[in-house]
Amino acid sequence: MSVAELMLNLIELQAVDKEIYDLKRRLDEIPTRIKSLDLELENANLGVKTKDDELKTVQLKRKEKEIDLETKENSIKKFQSQLYQVKTNNEYNAIDKEIGGMRADKSLLEEEILGIFDKIETAEKNLAEAKKASAEGKKRIDSDKSGIEIEKKEIEVKLAEFQEKRKAILPMIDKETLARYERILHGKNGLALVPVRGDNCGGCFVHLPPQVINEIRIKEQIIYCERCARMLFTEE
Repeated sequence: MSVAELMLNLIELQAVDKEIYDLKRRLDEIPTRIKSLDLELENANLGVKTKDDELKTVQLKRKEKEIDLETKENSIKKFQSQLYQVKTNNEYNAIDKEIGGMRADKSLLEEEILGIFDKIETAEKNLAEAKKASAEGKKRIDSDKSGIEIEKKEIEVKLAEFQEKRKAILPMIDKETLARYERILHGKNGLALVPVRGDNCGGCFVHLPPQVINEIRIKEQIIYCERCARMLFTEE
């Protein structure tokens, strides 16, 4: 087999290997894409939990204030009943003053409870919005995952097809050349054979002397780039 025929086989093999590397790269990216979607859903769920915790906090605060209010009301009733049992004006005035103070506290508690009701309403609204956003996000993420699974199957089918094409080309390349090609292929991320671009290597873009370019065109032997060690060919 002439070097010219060998180069044509290598060019065909490189085209197939480029597709294989690209497809494998896309397959390798899929777990990261799915993980990103899972993280997005996790953050949405965390947002719901945060809003739920905020609602529970203000609800608990309201309950505490209502208990305090009930305690004040009971104390007022208790002191009011004592008013009818006192025997001196001093005792009466003291109890009446105490009742006045507790009524002021009761009024403040009632205002605080009304304010808490507003906060509860806001917290309930925020929780509802977070749940809605989470549900919509989950629906979209589930759809994205389904799309990724379909894409994965399509890639696997294409990959199998290109691997079969590769098997058909391998017997047309001698073992020594193939071994060197594959060493470069794995060391250069799937690019072992590159065309000359103008006067430069198509892989590392180093300038190639005219003599080297002429040797590539003559096709009496395989020429390698001195910098990146890739095989070189001219597209004509």
